[in-house]
Amino acid sequence: MKRKLFLILSLFLIFSLYAFAESFPQKAKSINDFIPKGWKILKDENGSNFITKGDLNKDNLEDIAIVIEKNDKKNIKKNESLGPDELNLNPRILLVLFKEKDGTYTLAAKNDKGFIQSEGNEELPSLADTLSNISIKKNVLKITFNYFMSAGSWATSTEVYIFRFQNNRFELIGYESNAYMRNSGEEEKRSINFSTNKVKSTTGGNMFEEKENKPKDEWTNVEFEKKYILDEMTEKTLEEILGHAY
Repeated sequence: MKRKLFLILSLFLIFSLYAFAESFPQKAKSINDFIPKGWKILKDENGSNFITKGDLNKDNLEDIAIVIEKNDKKNIKKNESLGPDELNLNPRILLVLFKEKDGTYTLAAKNDKGFIQSEGNEELPSLADTLSNISIKKNVLKITFNYFMSAGSWATSTEVYIFRFQNNRFELIGYESNAYMRNSGEEEKRSINFSTNKVKSTTGGNMFEEKENKPKDEWTNVEFEKKYILDEMTEKTLEEILGHAY
């Protein structure tokens, strides 16, 4: 069972290189000033904007993290395979804005490298939209992804990335994963602390069968070769992290 779920889930990470370059102001009066022409604020399935507010740099001002999406009908493709009738392949960008004392905003971080994946996926059309939530709490930014396929795999997982503003940039300080098989209930959990280089792996769990639910924790020390920065994160980053963690 060990590594099984994570190897299956790694198949969800189909790599795509976004070739777009939008210009953003370094400072502006309002959030809308950071949204390029032809883009829009992303909304979740309930119609709410993907915007979260909170203090990220400990100055007692309400900073903002926002996800925007390109609004181009040319990126809506007909799907001939399993999954929805159409695939929304419009790229997404994550912006982090620091609020200043004068009420303006400064662009503190930007990820336009595909870390926030498009709603649709041509290689895995039955993969649901992976972006689940963004939140700011206790001066850290959390980005949550859910991996679920309506056909082709029983594996599913929730992945949480935790970033903190330090060294004048947003560094990845934590990663949490809960993966399980929807048919058998087999479950694996993983937690990585990048500040202490400690990894906690929990295997042997089962969500459905109490008698088979025998979770076992294992702690390991891992020396990561580099710091993971929000601006530089891509779809390949998780595979790289797990390659070090095993």
